[in-house]
Amino acid sequence: MKRIAVLPAMLAAAVFAEPLTWEKLVESAKNDPRYEAAQKRSEATSGERNTKLWDKLELRYQLDGFSFAKHDFELRMSPKTFGESSADKERADAVRNYEKARFGVERSLLLYDRYERGVRYVMRKKINAINQQLLQVNADRIEVLHMKSGSASFSAEDLMSTLEKGATIKADLLSDSTALRDAELKMKIWVPDFEGVDLDSSFLPTMDELAQNLNNGVEVNENFPLVAMARGKRDSEVAQAKQDVSKGRDYISHIGIGYSLQIESLLEKYKDLDASDIYGTGVYADYKDEFQSKTGCTSALNCSATASILVPDKDNRKTADKFFVNLAFRLPFFDSGKDADLKLQVAKLDAESDYLADVRDINQKVARLTEEVLALIGQWKVQKEFVEQVGASGFMEQFARNAGSDPLLLLRAKESALESDMKAVKLEYDIFARYLELLNYAGILARENSANHLREALK
Repeated sequence: MKRIAVLPAMLAAAVFAEPLTWEKLVESAKNDPRYEAAQKRSEATSGERNTKLWDKLELRYQLDGFSFAKHDFELRMSPKTFGESSADKERADAVRNYEKARFGVERSLLLYDRYERGVRYVMRKKINAINQQLLQVNADRIEVLHMKSGSASFSAEDLMSTLEKGATIKADLLSDSTALRDAELKMKIWVPDFEGVDLDSSFLPTMDELAQNLNNGVEVNENFPLVAMARGKRDSEVAQAKQDVSKGRDYISHIGIGYSLQIESLLEKYKDLDASDIYGTGVYADYKDEFQSKTGCTSALNCSATASILVPDKDNRKTADKFFVNLAFRLPFFDSGKDADLKLQVAKLDAESDYLADVRDINQKVARLTEEVLALIGQWKVQKEFVEQVGASGFMEQFARNAGSDPLLLLRAKESALESDMKAVKLEYDIFARYLELLNYAGILARENSANHLREALK
């Protein structure tokens, strides 16, 4: 029964499945687990940090003697060291900025993968279409050569060369189909439910648009997520060094306030008692037997002896005297703060050096990619001009008259135009591959709420 129930659902999914578009491919980045993890990490550090008023707060208890009569309770606080609060705030701000930039870099990488795969698919389809035309031209040439097999102008070597080229083109077509199928399988991981691929090449910017956007160069600034991440890393390392230095400024180790509790019913003490404390109106008459056993006195007459006897005690302190304060100060007079200051200075210099190295590396890569894209666009224009020239009707008619309407020469001209078109398409792929890498470095792909990063880039 379950199989019968699942079958209509599968058929319905197949019927209502829509083709994959650029919009769906780009939007799928938000459903990627890496996107969600980076977003949660950024949100976790984006909130305000709670103010820490002290470094440590503890409740201490001390038992004075196993009679359980005296108990000391103390609330002890270890205050934050001098400069620790500002260093903590700097560190929290640096981590927040770093994670925000890191989220942008992660989002940029996810979109880079999708744009790169989509561009690869579009370019491979163009290459496949040209290979189909080249295969047809090669088949026409084989047919013409077979027709000339009995003439004096027939060349068996040309026929063999044409047959070998046909085999090469068929291998290229097989490679195209494999690459297209692999690209579809990869995109199905990101967008599971689609029927067919509808990635229109009009979604991509033209070569003229790319050249116009890049002619003035690309200036690396702090808005680049990679630069912002490097800056956040630098600030975090400096703040960490400040925190380490501030830990050596604990001039006040702790401050405590306590209460000394004495339970009178359990209080006892040894007291030297004499005859006046025992006999007559003495307050310790209850201890007469113990006094007599220790001194031998049976009355107050002629008794000058004393005895140390354990008797009850009273807590006769004022309420104010039951409280106490505990302070501990570290004496820094013989400490040298020069080592800590030197470590902080070295940490700042190291962090700044790493930051500048990262920015320089990004600058060099952006400049190189910009130069390569513009150079490849120049080559592409040369190839396209040749294709347009060969495809012009006047040129072909003139070529036919000069060639005496030789079909092999006409086929060679058509093949040459297709080969130039193939070179142009491959140049387009190389251009877009570098252009996407440039957008990734520039952080253009990290922009949110952008429907087409490729056309909106660098504007």
